[in-house]
Amino acid sequence: MKIYLDMVGCRLNQAEIDAMAIDLVNRGANIVSDPSLADTIIINTCCVTAKASADSRKMIRHYKNMYPAKVISTGCWVSVAEQDALDISDLAYLNSQKELIPELLLKSPPDTLNELKQKPKLGHRNRTRGFVKVQDGCMNSCSFCLTTISRGPSVSTPAEGVLERVKQLEGMNIKEIVLTGVQLGSWGKDLQPGRRFSDLLEFLLEHSTVSRIRLSSIEPWDVDQKLVNLLNHQRVMSHLHIPLQSGADETLKAMRRPVNQERFSQVLAMIHETSPSTAIGTDVISGFPGETEELFEKSYEFIQKCDFSSGHVFSFSPMPGTLASELDDQVQPSVLKSRTNRLLTHFGAQENKYKLNKVGKTVQVLFESKKTSPKGTYYRGFSEDYQRVICYSDENLLNQIVEIKLVDLTEKNDLLGILPTKNGACLP
Repeated sequence: MKIYLDMVGCRLNQAEIDAMAIDLVNRGANIVSDPSLADTIIINTCCVTAKASADSRKMIRHYKNMYPAKVISTGCWVSVAEQDALDISDLAYLNSQKELIPELLLKSPPDTLNELKQKPKLGHRNRTRGFVKVQDGCMNSCSFCLTTISRGPSVSTPAEGVLERVKQLEGMNIKEIVLTGVQLGSWGKDLQPGRRFSDLLEFLLEHSTVSRIRLSSIEPWDVDQKLVNLLNHQRVMSHLHIPLQSGADETLKAMRRPVNQERFSQVLAMIHETSPSTAIGTDVISGFPGETEELFEKSYEFIQKCDFSSGHVFSFSPMPGTLASELDDQVQPSVLKSRTNRLLTHFGAQENKYKLNKVGKTVQVLFESKKTSPKGTYYRGFSEDYQRVICYSDENLLNQIVEIKLVDLTEKNDLLGILPTKNGACLP
C-alpha cells in the first residue's frame, strides 16, 4: 500500500504523523512523498481555531477532488465534527482511534526485528528533527478551546515508552527531538506515583544520547524551577514557548486560565535569572469576548513589559461547543482586526530586535533543508534558541549541527550565517 500523509495544526499533529508513518512502514506500507503516487492519503486535522477547522475541510476536499486515492481523515476536527468528516472523506477516525489506523489499514503485525535506518519522508511535511508525543489531552478547560472535548483529559506516555521512541529516532540518525503534547507540562501528573515533566526530561538526558532536546509549547503553571535549571544543560535547547493569551487578569479569568500577571511575571523572572540565554515566545488572543478598550490596553502594556522574543497572535473566533462562544460582549470585527494588527506589529518589532541582537554571535545550527538561488546553494536550520538561520555552503550541511557566525538579516528576516574555517577565520 502506498500512503501519503499530511496535516493541519501543531507540532503534536506532526509528531503523530511521524509516528504513524514509522508504524505503517513497519507493517509493510510504502510512504510516498507525492500524493499522486498514493493509493491512500491520511490527513491529521485540527480545530484549534475556526480557520484551522476550515483549513482541515479544505485539505480533505483538495485531496479528494484532485487525486484518485482513498482519503482518510482523523484528528481533532474529525473528533468534534465526525459526521461532517464522514461526508467529505472515504473514512474518518476519531482521535481515540488514530493509533489503530496502521493496524486497521494493513491488518498485519509490525516487524519489530527490522529496525528502520531513517525516518520515512513525508513530502512537504518532512522534517529532519524527530517529533515525540509524550502525552495527550489536557487537565485544564480554557473557555475558548475545544481540545478537552476533542482529546479528553491528560494521559501520559510512561517514561520508558517515551525513551523507546527516542531510541528509535536515534537509530535513524536524528540529531534533535522535539517533545510535544497537548499540555506538555502536565506529563506525569496522571501517573502513579505522580511525576513532573522535569523528571521526564532528566530521565531522557540520562538514558539517551540524542544531541538536542527541544520543548514545544508549555503552559506557565507547568514551569518549575527544576525544569528551568535543565535549560542550562548543553543538550536542552534554550527556547520556551509559553502561551500568555492575555495580559489582563480579568480576561484571563474569563478564559478560565489559572494564571495572572503576577504569576506569569514570576515565571519569566525565574527563567531570566536562571537561564538568561533562553528565548521566550508566546501566544496571544485578541478580541476575546468582554475585552474592552481598557482591558486591551492593560494587556498590551503587560505584553510590552514581558519583552518576548516572538509571539503568535490569534484573532478570537467563537468555536461551537466552547463556553466562550456563548459569552456576551463579542468584540466587533473591525475592533478585533485593529487589535490583532497592533499586536502583530509589536511582535514583529520584537522579533526583529531579538534577531539584530544575535548578529555577531556564534551559534550551533542544525540544518534541515537545502535550496538553491542565483547566489548559490544554501541551507536552512535552527539555532539553539529556535532562530531560523540561512548559510551558503558548498559543503553538505543537511542534518549536521554546525557552528555558525551570524552576520546579518536576510530580506525575509532570517539570520544569515557563515562557516568558520579550520584556522578560526570566517568564510565570506
